[in-house]
Amino acid sequence: MRSTLVLLSAILFGVLVPNHGQENVQTRVAPSLLECYQNPDIFERDNRLPMTMNMLIELIRKVEDAPEFNQDMRQLSVSMLHRFRQDGIVRAPGVQNIPGVLPFSPIGFHFTKHRILFSRLLPGNAQTFPNATLTPLERCTLHFMLSSSIDTMVRGDENIRCSQLSQYRAARVPREASLKDRNKLNSNFLGDIEMLNQPEMNQIRKQIKKMKQSARMEMDPEEEQMEEATDAPEAAAAEAEEQEEEVPVEEQLEEGELVDDASLVDIATNAISACPVENGVVYTRWGTLSAGTVLAGIATGLEPQTVQLRDLMPPRSSQFRARQQVTPMRVENRWAATLAGDLAEVTLLHAPSQPANIQVGASGAWNATVVPRWYFLSQRTALEMTDAEIRAGIDGLALANNIVDWRNRANMLRLSQVLDMYYSQRGVFNQNMRSCNRRDLFTTVAPIQTMRDQAVAFSNILDKEMQMAFTVTQQAIVQFSGAASDALATYVPSSLNDLSCEATAITPNDPTIWRTAADLFIYVDSSWAFQDIHSVVANLLDNLDVGRFGTTYTVLNAFNGEVLINSTQFLAEFHTTYTQPLHVAQPAGLNLPTVLRSIREQVTPIMMAERQNNSMSGRSKICLIMPNTAAVSEGDSNFAIERLQILREEVPDLRFLYFAGGSATRFNRFVREESRDIFPLRELGSGAVIDGVHVQTAPVIQRIQQEHRRIVNPRCGHDWIQTSWGSNSFNQYVEPRGIVFYRLQPNYFFQQAENRRLRIQGHGFATITVCHSRWVPMPRANTTQNNDAVNCRTIGTETIDIDLANACEGHSVIHTCPPVFFSVEHTQQTEVTSLRCTERECRFPDNARFAVVVENLGCFSGAGHILGSLTLLVVALASVLFRQ
Repeated sequence: MRSTLVLLSAILFGVLVPNHGQENVQTRVAPSLLECYQNPDIFERDNRLPMTMNMLIELIRKVEDAPEFNQDMRQLSVSMLHRFRQDGIVRAPGVQNIPGVLPFSPIGFHFTKHRILFSRLLPGNAQTFPNATLTPLERCTLHFMLSSSIDTMVRGDENIRCSQLSQYRAARVPREASLKDRNKLNSNFLGDIEMLNQPEMNQIRKQIKKMKQSARMEMDPEEEQMEEATDAPEAAAAEAEEQEEEVPVEEQLEEGELVDDASLVDIATNAISACPVENGVVYTRWGTLSAGTVLAGIATGLEPQTVQLRDLMPPRSSQFRARQQVTPMRVENRWAATLAGDLAEVTLLHAPSQPANIQVGASGAWNATVVPRWYFLSQRTALEMTDAEIRAGIDGLALANNIVDWRNRANMLRLSQVLDMYYSQRGVFNQNMRSCNRRDLFTTVAPIQTMRDQAVAFSNILDKEMQMAFTVTQQAIVQFSGAASDALATYVPSSLNDLSCEATAITPNDPTIWRTAADLFIYVDSSWAFQDIHSVVANLLDNLDVGRFGTTYTVLNAFNGEVLINSTQFLAEFHTTYTQPLHVAQPAGLNLPTVLRSIREQVTPIMMAERQNNSMSGRSKICLIMPNTAAVSEGDSNFAIERLQILREEVPDLRFLYFAGGSATRFNRFVREESRDIFPLRELGSGAVIDGVHVQTAPVIQRIQQEHRRIVNPRCGHDWIQTSWGSNSFNQYVEPRGIVFYRLQPNYFFQQAENRRLRIQGHGFATITVCHSRWVPMPRANTTQNNDAVNCRTIGTETIDIDLANACEGHSVIHTCPPVFFSVEHTQQTEVTSLRCTERECRFPDNARFAVVVENLGCFSGAGHILGSLTLLVVALASVLFRQ
């Protein structure tokens, strides 16, 4: 009873007295968000971080990992929403950005629902959010990701963009497309396509600048100069993957041709663009969605409230309050924050003008799916409930209904973990709770009658708060809410064409989860066009688990070996550091001897740190070289081959991969396996399907994912001088349906020694299967591999020992002795009930921990002998030359 009184008091206080701690419900842009609009470098959309779910998760994880952070998931989700979300912010037509005047305000139709939600159904404030953990650009990225609005102003590019959307709709893959055909699709082009080729974007940007001058739309007098210095990096998204679903290739603008003057409507007018821009959305492989709605679903799920309608109504609604005594309605904040809130907007803003044809859904397209920043809608009307809002509403409601149970089972569950699990192939603790199952989840979490009731209830609240050009009766609200709910129930299974779980599996018909944990060194040839190389590298990093649980990357110049981006675990570093000015300032070409010297300088400190920290690594080590057309001279080739021999002795696990333009076979001499380590890279602007970013990067991503993680003897270091013997161990983790492959090189067990062994120890978190082999590089149970060459055993807390006392018997040199390959697989297919993984190294609470132990490993390398031989050779040659 007491808690109910407190809740009602809080609601009443929110209705009667504005909470000045809730700055995001005021009728002006929140003071903490002004930096996002007043700083032209941040406001410029082409300078923003990519609007992707991976980027959102990275920013949330960065906050959670801050040393001073001590909030639980509920506190973080609420404070983040109050700090960064303010829906309905739109630009004032004809108003300049001058000192004292900001031409932006939350007057869009989204704001009324936003204000009700955050003042009465999800109260709180942003005072506890740790602002200092993020940079201004990162803070504003969160704002632009979480805040919904629609920019309907005419831009001047409609003649091209909107016609492309129109042609796309005519060529969409039908809902009943066979799975066989859908499996060919490797990105989310069923619902969100990328539209513009680079020549088109360049021409459009030139025209937009002319429009801005004529309409005085510039942010400040310096904006034009800023635009010229920041040529849109994502404009390189000239991929033709959309052809995979038979979308016709758009004709590029001819040289010098500008947009048709007929489409250049003065921005100072109230004209509506034929394909408006939707804000507050993020890209995922399973459909673009409104990120703020998803987080609101999680927040309301952690703080659920069911309130009678009369307690939410403003005091002036006494007549309605009297009616409610007879027929009480209740509003659930989980529904209000997700589907019911958007359905209420359809009920009040769209249905009265189209009572016989109520529409929900509005599809759209990104400017690029590699570095997405602009999302264009395919229609100019009926925008009250877009496809992105529908997806987010379903996801948010599904998460809201389950989040308390998940938190109770894993009391240290993090917000980033929930998003990381749900927006992936694995799902939240089971395969059903994942975004690729959205259509199936809809029927479970949104029963039609409950949806109608909640839509009616929230529509009544919104009706009393929203200013409209007409008055809607209670009877009409009931009728329109029911019709809108029915329209949504029909639209989701028939028209929400998102990729299925099967279509986006890494390997067809294989549910295995692959994770990458690598030290990745990327050498870039600056003779590539910036847009091309930026898109390719961005796509690689976005699919290689960059972060503290996975991959660390370094970007270097392929000609002089200069470090362009220091070793980092953050995707944002690439987008903020690797800019076009940096790219064009670098020397072009490939100098392979310099690259080999550079990579040695990069890996030596890592091996020294492994010795110092007693680390057995557990990460692969990959050097990815990306030359354009540069060739390697005969002299450089000979030197490179000699240097590679030394590197293979010093760093036996270092793998060289070439992602090269021109004839990639010219690098055959410099790799271990020609068929696996060399990949062609073609220019992206040709328009052919085979030249798209996703198509070209897919085999490289898969190759890196398959590279074994290193197991090393940390006592060897970089110089292979061993001063002590003994045992070393470290913990590793594998998630349900996941598998990890390891390799122990013969350099650590070449000579005979007593009690030399490799041991895998289960910790009882789950049942795991361990397979090992000397001849099969990727040993797995229940495969077509030679069973005699693969040994597998399933363990819980038991131990598996692999004897290495005389493992290289019969081999006179190290290189002929095969490594030890082993894998650890979490084979549990049902939902994991034991969520014990709580340490910082656990990516997910259902990870299974195990230990890898090595005993009495040695340090055997011919690097010292090779260096000595080369020194003697140089001395001998010098002696001969001197005598002559």
